[in-house]
Amino acid sequence: MGIKAEEIRQAKKFLENKKISIKKVKPLLLAKVSSDLKVSFSQLTDTIKKVLNGTPATSDQTKTKRS
Repeated sequence: MGIKAEEIRQAKKFLENKKISIKKVKPLLLAKVSSDLKVSFSQLTDTIKKVLNGTPATSDQTKTKRS
């Protein structure tokens, strides 16, 4: 089963609104992965940004002690 043209158009519009180049993120790929993982475009792009920026997960953060 393929991705519908409407979903690809929605992905393209989302990328344009977020000012993300469609040369870097293909609308078809965004729509496919979003559909497969059953997450929104926004959730998917937020996760990708966190991974690329190296944002630590909660369990990776070190706690600082106050003296």
